[in-house]
Amino acid sequence: MKKIFLFLPTLLLALLPLQGQDLRTLLRENPERYANIHHSYEAPEAISDTPAPKGYEPFYVSHYGRHGSRYMTSMNSVTRVSHIFDSLDSLQLLTDEGKQLHAALKALEASHEGQAGYLSLRGGREHQGIARRLYERVPGVFRQPDRGHIVAESSYIQRCIQSLANFTMTLKSMAPQLDIDIYAGERFMKHIAPGTSVKRNASHYAVFDSVLYARFDPTRVMNAWFTDPWDAAQHLGKYDVRSFIYHVFYVGGIVQCLADDYDLPDIYRFFTEDELYALCLTDNLSHFDSMANTVDNDCRFNETGRKILADFIEKADAAVAGNNVAADLRFGHDSGLMPLLSYLRVEGYEELIPMAEAAEKGWYCFEQMPMGSNLQLIFYKNPKGDVLVKILRNEKETVIPALKPWKGPYYRWKDLRDYFISLP
Repeated sequence: MKKIFLFLPTLLLALLPLQGQDLRTLLRENPERYANIHHSYEAPEAISDTPAPKGYEPFYVSHYGRHGSRYMTSMNSVTRVSHIFDSLDSLQLLTDEGKQLHAALKALEASHEGQAGYLSLRGGREHQGIARRLYERVPGVFRQPDRGHIVAESSYIQRCIQSLANFTMTLKSMAPQLDIDIYAGERFMKHIAPGTSVKRNASHYAVFDSVLYARFDPTRVMNAWFTDPWDAAQHLGKYDVRSFIYHVFYVGGIVQCLADDYDLPDIYRFFTEDELYALCLTDNLSHFDSMANTVDNDCRFNETGRKILADFIEKADAAVAGNNVAADLRFGHDSGLMPLLSYLRVEGYEELIPMAEAAEKGWYCFEQMPMGSNLQLIFYKNPKGDVLVKILRNEKETVIPALKPWKGPYYRWKDLRDYFISLP
């Protein structure tokens, strides 16, 4: 067997300091977190609420939820690596481990027949759980005699509609008297998913490639998967060695999302912990720059965040003025929610940093934007009509560091609204 030895300059590694033990610990606690954007939703173990100031009661919720766990968005996402393994197998270039990986990829491919882009069973249960916990958290919102109306709007993409269905079905089961209007279609995309395409510029690819090269050494993987690594490298189509291995890692992350549908082989077992760590860090910075504002992308996602925020403000104003809506629910994508969070500068997004520093600054995609991620604004009022707002990100209290809350995590709606309007 020929061996492949690729020299990895220590200088390159030194250019990009790795995150410390905290991230390692988080990943070891739950290896599914390596999947970043494909990580299934981690529901809070317990709901913890700072009591509202005396006299204030919740009356309205404004919500944006990313769809839940899903299949890969297209068959090509799976077949682009599995078909290369088909070719390498026909050339007798696969080791025993390579053949096992090939079989795992073919099983994943088979699971996607007729299902690419759709919500998985796990994704549906994620939204059922989020809806149930919202109801249990603020049951009074959904029991108001003069506010029994729910407006639920979705991206026209099927996984978002399925998420909406699971969420509203659960609310209805807990409060049968609710009147729920459901909408989906292209007309709603302008304020739910105005930037559905993930945008990457030349700078993005340059940084991504340099970090992947610096952090990931493909030597062990190539020797483990292929009988002749050098020959195999010549049959990877448009991919170089590192990017090919990265795509195997990337597609492997979706296995967890289908755990309630299929008993699929674990693709991550074909990597060492250090390899998974390096690939996870590289993947992490890619998603950060692709949908959040960074130094590298010149804050080009502000417009997406601005359009979604305008809908939040308009509908909140109507609710505060006294309509009959208890909740406005939106179901969209990471490419809508992440720009919104970034535009608002909520905790975790408050600094404008280079993409390569995402993990170093404590921004972890598996924590910030897993499947089912959500932003909820809970509105409270007192008998005088004064309105407060609490911000929840993934069902946990959060704040906007640039704006001091009135008390605890609670903002006066007037102050928060003024801040929203002031954003460039």
